[in-house]
Amino acid sequence: MWAMVMDNYDLVLNQLIERLARFNYAIVASRTGAEFDLDNDALKLRFLGEDYIVTKKDCKCLGSNDSSKDHVLVVDYLLSFGGLDSGDGWIDFRDLPNSMPYDGAFRANVESVLERNVSNIIARKNELIKKLDGYRVPLFSCSDFAVAFQVFPRVECLVILCEGDDEIGPGAKLLFSSKAPQFLSTESLAAIAEALTRRLVE
Repeated sequence: MWAMVMDNYDLVLNQLIERLARFNYAIVASRTGAEFDLDNDALKLRFLGEDYIVTKKDCKCLGSNDSSKDHVLVVDYLLSFGGLDSGDGWIDFRDLPNSMPYDGAFRANVESVLERNVSNIIARKNELIKKLDGYRVPLFSCSDFAVAFQVFPRVECLVILCEGDDEIGPGAKLLFSSKAPQFLSTESLAAIAEALTRRLVE
């Protein structure tokens, strides 16, 4: 597993790609929901609204994102292999395994950032749904914003926002699909939550 404290994401990325290259990409695709390109022996998948291609040697974004950190998350997801029976529902970050060491950073870099930008995010709801592969979740209709984003083929994040009023300030919550821990570590899930948050407020 890659360490978020490391600054050299290019080095981590190369190490992860070397590990991934040992596996049969057709099997990886069937377990993670990625698309297998037989002609090029490559994997194709979407991450936060952009298409990526992972070969035996590198990971490329077909859009404008050139973040090595995001490329690490893409390959990390592919290495997980996930589970065949993942279930449905949503899980809070604090209910993930070993979440305590990351709780402060999650609060500061995800929930607090979302709370400060509630009005702007709500105003851009339709734009963000289209841009980041989102869909409305009617189960949380009492909120001002309840949108699930397809982060990876089998991992989703649900963002719930309330604007608040004179008595209660704005509120924000980011939940993960219950299957997410089968595909990514708690550390990596915190990182994808931060990546999604950055895109929601930029």
